[in-house]
Amino acid sequence: MTKSSNASGQAASTAQPVTITFEESMPGKLGVELQKLTNEFEKQNPNIHVQLIFNGSYSALEQKLTAAIASNTEPTVAQVEETWETNYVQNGLIEPLDAIVPKSTQNDLIPIWRADSTYNGKLMSVPFNKSAYVLYYNVDDLKKAGISSPPKTWTELEHDAIQIEKKEGIPGLGLQGNYYTFEMLLKQAGGQILNASNTKAAFNTSAGLTALTFMKRLVDEHAAKVIGANEYLSDGFNTNEYAMDLDTVAAMSFINNPNIHWKVAPLPKGVTYAVPTAGLNLVIFKTATAAQKTAAAKYLNFLISVPSTIEWAKQTGYLPVRQSALTNPAWTSFVKSHPNQGVAPNELKYAYFSPRLASLYSAEQEMTTQIGNMLAGRQTPQTTLQNMANITNQALAQGNS
Repeated sequence: MTKSSNASGQAASTAQPVTITFEESMPGKLGVELQKLTNEFEKQNPNIHVQLIFNGSYSALEQKLTAAIASNTEPTVAQVEETWETNYVQNGLIEPLDAIVPKSTQNDLIPIWRADSTYNGKLMSVPFNKSAYVLYYNVDDLKKAGISSPPKTWTELEHDAIQIEKKEGIPGLGLQGNYYTFEMLLKQAGGQILNASNTKAAFNTSAGLTALTFMKRLVDEHAAKVIGANEYLSDGFNTNEYAMDLDTVAAMSFINNPNIHWKVAPLPKGVTYAVPTAGLNLVIFKTATAAQKTAAAKYLNFLISVPSTIEWAKQTGYLPVRQSALTNPAWTSFVKSHPNQGVAPNELKYAYFSPRLASLYSAEQEMTTQIGNMLAGRQTPQTTLQNMANITNQALAQGNS
C-alpha cells in the first residue's frame, strides 16, 4: 500500500476502496456476531467493504455456490463444507492460501483442522466455525436416577440410559439414527470408514457390526429415542424429551430453556476415544480481482486471528481455531466462568474429520435410510452393514470412473 502525506502532514492511504462478497450461512445470533467482527475489520481497514450474503442453510449455500460457479459469478469468499471444497480444489476454482496465511499462523492452527484444510500439502482454506462433539446431560435427570456422574464409556452410557428410562419414564438418550452417528461409533469401536486409498468401504467388519448393534440395542431397550432426520437434538433436550445426547458444541447456543439444568462432558469411549468435528472452512475464489484477493486475505487473517477466534468462540459456542488461543488469558478466564465451553478443546487430540469425498457424501443419505430400517426392526444389523458397504463401494466406483 502506498502512502502520501496530506495537508496536516499525516500519512494517508492512496489504496482504492474495494468491496468483497462473502457467501455465508450463519443464522440468528451467529450472524449477529459475524457482522460485529466484520464491522470491526472494516473499522481497521476503511478501504475494504465486506458484503455478507446470508443463505438460510448449508444446502442452500451449496446450491448458491454451484449456480455461481456455473455462471462465473463466484463470490470473493465463501464458507464451505469439506466435500464441496474437495470438488473446488479438483476443479481449480479456489486460491491456495500458503502465501496468504503467514507460516506462524498456519503452524498455530489446531492440527486436525489444519489437516482438514490441506490438500496435497497446500493450505486451500482456513477453519472458521468449527465444533466438536460432546455429551450433553440433564443434571436433574441423572440425580433423580441416582447417577452421580456422567457416563465415561459405552457400557456406562447404556446402563445410565436404561436406568433413567426405568426411574423417570423418559429415554435416557436422544439419538440421531444416521450415517454420522454410525461413523462416530465405528471409530470408537476401532474401525475405519474407508481403506487407505479411499477406494473401498472398510467398515464391513466386527467394529462396524459392534457400532450398529449398539445403536439398535439402545433403541430396543427404550433407552434411546431416535429423532427425525430434519430435527435437532437440542430441541428435544430443551424440552426434556430425553436426558442426554451426543451433539456438537454449536448446540449450546440453542439450549435456552431456563428450567433445564445441563452440563457437558467428554464423549463416552468405546474401545478407544474418537471425536467427530464439524463446521465450515473459508475459501477465496480464483475469479476475484487481484485487489479483492488482497482484501480477502486480510479479512481471512483477521477472522482467524487470536482475538477474533476467541471472541467468536465466546459468543457462539464454536471453538477457537488457534492453539495459542486455548492458553490465552482471554480464553482461560472465560472458561473458568463457562466450564461447559472448556470441555471440547481437551477432546481435540482424539478428533477426526469425515472422508472429504463428494461421492461418499451422496451415499450417506442412502446409508442413513439403511440405518433407519434397522432401528425400525425391518432388517438385521448384519444385512444393514452389508447394504451400506455395497452402497459405499458403488458410489466410490462411480466417483472414480
